[in-house]
Amino acid sequence: MLSLCILVSPMNRSWNILCWNVRGINAAEKWPSIRSKIDESRCEIFCFQETKKESFDPSFIRNFAPKRFDKFIFAPSVIEIKPFAISVSFSSRLDLNIWNLTTVYGPCLEPARSTFVSWLRNLDIQDNDNWILIGDFNFYRSLENRNRASGNFQDTQIFNEVIDHLGLVELPLKGRAFTWSNMQSNPLLEQLDWFFTSVN
Repeated sequence: MLSLCILVSPMNRSWNILCWNVRGINAAEKWPSIRSKIDESRCEIFCFQETKKESFDPSFIRNFAPKRFDKFIFAPSVIEIKPFAISVSFSSRLDLNIWNLTTVYGPCLEPARSTFVSWLRNLDIQDNDNWILIGDFNFYRSLENRNRASGNFQDTQIFNEVIDHLGLVELPLKGRAFTWSNMQSNPLLEQLDWFFTSVN
């Protein structure tokens, strides 16, 4: 199961965003580590993918979210329509500018994978929109986004064509070169998580 969750703290002039494929959030022993990572990031917004949880309520959120987070939204594990993302619009209290945040979890298997690509390609991002798209797209942009030779070159072409079509700008990730592992003794490592913005 997968689910997406966005939590928001009171807005500042500049916002740090934490995006994390958390791989399950039900176990109580994980909560201190999750809270520690949120505090370490000093984020005002955090987005979790693959929570393996069907619903959230404020009492559950308090297990790991610092008190400054006062709003949340989630998409449950079983969704009938557009199960790929949550989008939220924010309005700045400073200048009333509006910007959109979309957190994504792309499916790995067909036919949902092709449906996801079609949905992403058809996003209506205008030239003057302020838009951030983040999350686990389950695509890599280059064969160099893997620690092993080979890979699916056609997938990179599909993903890059969608990015070019939308006119998105990639924001480089800091820290690790890869964001996913198959957790084997000699692991396959890939970058599947991405941050993009609209040109504006």
